[in-house]
Amino acid sequence: MDALTVAEVRTEVLADPSNPQLLVHVTTEDGMVGVGETWWGTYQPKSEPGTPVLPIAAMIDAVLAPLCLGRDSTDISGIWHHLERQTSQYGAEGIVSTAISGIDLALWDLLGRRREVPVWQLLGSLQHQRVPAYASLHWLGDVEAVRRDATNAIEAGFGAVKLHEADAAIVLGAREALGPDVAIMVDMSGRVDEAGALAFATKVAGADLTWMEEPIYPYDDHATLARVRAQVDIPMAAGENVFSVAGFERLLRSEAIDVLQPDLVKCGGLTPARAIADLADQHGVALCPHNFSLGPSLSANIAWAFTSEATRWVEVPWLSPGQEFPSDTLMPALADGHLIPPTEPGLSG
Repeated sequence: MDALTVAEVRTEVLADPSNPQLLVHVTTEDGMVGVGETWWGTYQPKSEPGTPVLPIAAMIDAVLAPLCLGRDSTDISGIWHHLERQTSQYGAEGIVSTAISGIDLALWDLLGRRREVPVWQLLGSLQHQRVPAYASLHWLGDVEAVRRDATNAIEAGFGAVKLHEADAAIVLGAREALGPDVAIMVDMSGRVDEAGALAFATKVAGADLTWMEEPIYPYDDHATLARVRAQVDIPMAAGENVFSVAGFERLLRSEAIDVLQPDLVKCGGLTPARAIADLADQHGVALCPHNFSLGPSLSANIAWAFTSEATRWVEVPWLSPGQEFPSDTLMPALADGHLIPPTEPGLSG
């Protein structure tokens, strides 16, 4: 058993002005290493590159890493519950849950590598032979930039794009450029109030949107979101800013959404993912994992997606020309706009 015990937990900050990443390396006594990833933090363009992830790295380095040392690396659920219990007085959500997520993904990657199987095989049986992927664009605020990036994504093999825009004219311009056969989602990132959401929905009524995502701030104002949903014909999506299973229960009980979008690097990782997928099934909503990173985060979402019956889409980030993710991870292969089950061990496929 000593060979399987955790010997080191180390964070690695990959600094980038626009797309920083925080990796987590878990090493066992026999030298095997698993690599996870946690949230990239809020956008801070005036700060030093890498700044947004530093509070999460500090939680891992100072609090969580010592709690993992000497524990059985294959007891992922046991470690997860231990970390949750020992950090309860810091608050169960936010920086704590995002920090736990990074360690959790690293442990799943480590177990997959040790057993020489892709992580989806550790999570359960295959529920889909392929899953559609959509290209998720940055906030651009310019119709020509949106047309360019969306067109590039479709030419690269995607059959759907998600825009991060709150200007109806930009959304309508994208629909005009892409034609009727491309699915379009819109993430408003909490940029409007109830009246603004209703006005936006009216203006884009002819754009045939697959969903409208998080129009309202605060993100946990589920009552307002439910009122918007009841008044528009566009499906409503949310969940990336929920940090716990209990939080997903609250969101789903509110009947505010049609599409659930958990972000594994915020809500605790893969260990609580089964419970979240079960909630999606119970409430009859689509499961569409949220992600804006090329790295272990995306790989974990893909593994989860293939073992969850409620999965309908997986989000894949699409950057503008000249941008990249510092991890240098390759874009996943697509077949007719769909992902196929990974075959490489761990989270590497």
